[in-house]
Amino acid sequence: MVEKVNIFESGRNTDKFKKRFFHTLLKDVMSVVKVDCGSLFLFDCATNELILDSYYNSVELKIKGLKRRIGEGISGKVAGFRTPVLVKDIDADARFIRNGFGHYRTKSFISIPLICSNKLIGLINLTDKSNGQPFSEVDLKAAMAVVKYGSLTFNSLQKYISVRLEKKALDKQKILLEKYASVGKLASGIVHEVNNPLDGIIRYTNILLSHLEGNPAAREYLLEVKKGLARIAGITRSLLEFAYQLNSSPAHAKRYVELNKVIDESLEMFHGRIEGNVRIVKRYWSEPLCLLDFGLHHVVVNIVKNALDAMPDGGVLEIDEEVTAAAVKIRFKDTGTGIPAETLERIFDPFFTTKSVEKGTGLGLSITREIVNRYEGDIQVESLPQQGATFWVVIPKRYLKNT
Repeated sequence: MVEKVNIFESGRNTDKFKKRFFHTLLKDVMSVVKVDCGSLFLFDCATNELILDSYYNSVELKIKGLKRRIGEGISGKVAGFRTPVLVKDIDADARFIRNGFGHYRTKSFISIPLICSNKLIGLINLTDKSNGQPFSEVDLKAAMAVVKYGSLTFNSLQKYISVRLEKKALDKQKILLEKYASVGKLASGIVHEVNNPLDGIIRYTNILLSHLEGNPAAREYLLEVKKGLARIAGITRSLLEFAYQLNSSPAHAKRYVELNKVIDESLEMFHGRIEGNVRIVKRYWSEPLCLLDFGLHHVVVNIVKNALDAMPDGGVLEIDEEVTAAAVKIRFKDTGTGIPAETLERIFDPFFTTKSVEKGTGLGLSITREIVNRYEGDIQVESLPQQGATFWVVIPKRYLKNT
């Protein structure tokens, strides 16, 4: 009876799906009970209001978007009751006042709250039975049966959508992990092969530099060679770190570190870039937070480095700590250049970077996410161009000492 909808499209837009579903349900109820007028209110829990979403009436009305608070007007009162209501003659019913009822041909109506998982979703009103007669108990039961069926169907569809979207996210994560694992294996093999000759080249370059005091041009060329070799060495170190985070076991972590000290030590590494240029605002938790160390220092350093890179002309970096019933949350908020939407989706991909070759390898945030994954935690980011970026690192409380 309920119109088929694109479940997966709807999963991306729950409000649109809900409106389409219950709009169709309204038409189905009207058809079964044979009425000429009907309306659908949807409940906005944020404002505690019923909002008129759709209606059918023999009179042209401009009332879409009409709002009623719980307990206000006929619809608000029925929503407050949370039980279906049958009124055979509104003039003779002490529960309701007729005001606002003048655009209907009859004095009888049915009003049924939409309840899913014990939550108010909205309200369906039926007026003006096609034969002009008042609604009967049979009409009420028929309408309630259709609404009950529709509400159960909607609830099942919501659960189905949730499961499918969760599966889709897990499949995406699986593909990503497989890609990471491939990169990790490749990195381990290549880096060991590259490092030995690289060490030799760097050593001989340093020897040549020590013998070229009288040849500034050759010395300048060798310094450029040394700079390129240093970059290669940096990439191999990042690759090894990335491979280590992919292949190491959480059981290897034996020590606890104090979060405040980790943050302070990480900031000290960037002292030259911060002093006189970036204002640091730290809001530490009132009690020391000792976390099992899976590489927390790398997490802080990588996020702070990205924040500073985004603020070349200075700015503010806020670092907050919070402990909830379930997790430790660390927030990093900068006032930098921000991250475009098309970049935001890829910032954790290995080797993805928008920086110049001298400034980034594209592995910093990939390593960061792998470390957070070892905590079974989560890392999230919000940003808009020219409005800074905010990173949240969420670590389950079970990794906190003495909890």
